[in-house]
Amino acid sequence: MEENEERLTKLFWEIEIKKINESLPKFRKPISLLLNEEDPHYITINNEKISFDKKEIEEFSSFASKDELNSISLPIVIIKEWESKKGVYKILGNELEIKLVNRILERPEDANYIYLPEILELLKKFPSLFVLGYKFSSDHSQGDYN
Repeated sequence: MEENEERLTKLFWEIEIKKINESLPKFRKPISLLLNEEDPHYITINNEKISFDKKEIEEFSSFASKDELNSISLPIVIIKEWESKKGVYKILGNELEIKLVNRILERPEDANYIYLPEILELLKKFPSLFVLGYKFSSDHSQGDYN
């Protein structure tokens, strides 16, 4: 009985988290492409169009070299993993994207975990460029965004 209840609870949370994650991007776009778009945006898993603030993209890109702009895509996805400690999140993305976020926060460039106060700082500076998601246990359906 208890095992059945535990399975149902886990299934419930997996479904709820999947709904929450509908705001995650289907695909991310390189900054170099976004800078040339008249209406820079991305499409969510739920097929909703979300616009970027072009001024934010320009300011964000100033932290990267021109050569890096083809390899850095937006939005930057930050995930709260179910098992992680309170207030600890993970930056999803490639090495350059992680380095860029760390550069902006003035912290070691190889750190891929981020804390809530740092997320709030990023969202204050670049509210349209970051998206938060949740990951339940070993669920890999949200993708790696590398």
